[in-house]
Amino acid sequence: MSRVRARGVEIGGVRFSELRRATILQKRAFKPRLAYGYATLLLLWGLPHVRFLVARDGDRIVGCAIGDRNGGQARVVNICVDPDYQRQGIGARLLRALDTAIPEGDMVLMVEADNQTAKSLYRREGFKEVGVSRNYYGRNLDGIWMQKVRDGSSAAKIRI
Repeated sequence: MSRVRARGVEIGGVRFSELRRATILQKRAFKPRLAYGYATLLLLWGLPHVRFLVARDGDRIVGCAIGDRNGGQARVVNICVDPDYQRQGIGARLLRALDTAIPEGDMVLMVEADNQTAKSLYRREGFKEVGVSRNYYGRNLDGIWMQKVRDGSSAAKIRI
């Protein structure tokens, strides 16, 4: 894996014309069973309550974050960064952009139990582990619920 130095990466809403590139990013960033396909991304793009953000380095899509409101909470549905662009703060910027785009309620997300890199990022951004969903990602592949209590909200029990 070669590292690409991110210069001038901009975060903004995804455009229809970028959905195929976002699909390629998903395949690069996730294990095959976790990557969202084109049809899923198209559906999410078309839903009015979903915020679908991308990180752009010129014409290249190097990250994406998808969030929505669910049960009064802001939910991070999907977030990824191109492996060549990781460890440059893009994931943190995407999380913060979702935080701004969906301002009400605590933020919640699910992460693979063994994904220490992602869990470390989420902790740095104020998330705490609040629950486990056994076999969420497949047999013996647990998911960890994480929650970020935001200003003005109480630390209510996570609704899953």
